[in-house]
Amino acid sequence: MIESWLFIFAMFTVLLIPGPSNAFLASAAHHQGVSKTFTLIPAELLGYVYGISLWALLIHLSMPTWPMLIHILHFASAIYVLWLAFHLWKSSHLENHSKNHLQIKPQQLFLSTLKNPKVILFAAGIFPMETWDSFANYALVLGIFCLCLIPSAIFWIYFGRKLLAGDIRGMTADQCYKGSAMLLMLCMLPVIFRFF
Repeated sequence: MIESWLFIFAMFTVLLIPGPSNAFLASAAHHQGVSKTFTLIPAELLGYVYGISLWALLIHLSMPTWPMLIHILHFASAIYVLWLAFHLWKSSHLENHSKNHLQIKPQQLFLSTLKNPKVILFAAGIFPMETWDSFANYALVLGIFCLCLIPSAIFWIYFGRKLLAGDIRGMTADQCYKGSAMLLMLCMLPVIFRFF
């Protein structure tokens, strides 16, 4: 069974930080409306599940012949977290992304999520190692992941739409990104400590 449930906080943090999928959801809600954007959530969910499962399969198949891959991926995940926090601190591209993507289709969101480096972070760094020991653990962790993804997506649909419309008084996308960078570093400390 899963020893520590602290990975749920890391999952929420990574899902809530601004990224390509969240920018697509915010942009879709702003341009296409909230009800149409809700139909994009299954595409994001499938993208994450496929991406995480493919990376987990690659890790599992390579463990007997190349056991260092998991350590390399842990290190890459830690570097990605640091890079993402730095990138979030100095950029606010949500408005530009929204201007460039007026119509978002489920295929775009699925491919964006599938190619997102967050899937490697989930498969190699955030999900507990016990996830891949049995199908029951895999189903349990992916079920928890789905329960975390849906409120995160709904948050970005409503919050992103208000942020892009300028309805949030006293907050800009730049402040949102800086706050996300600090939250990311704070909540990812357990993952970084587990690596070292």
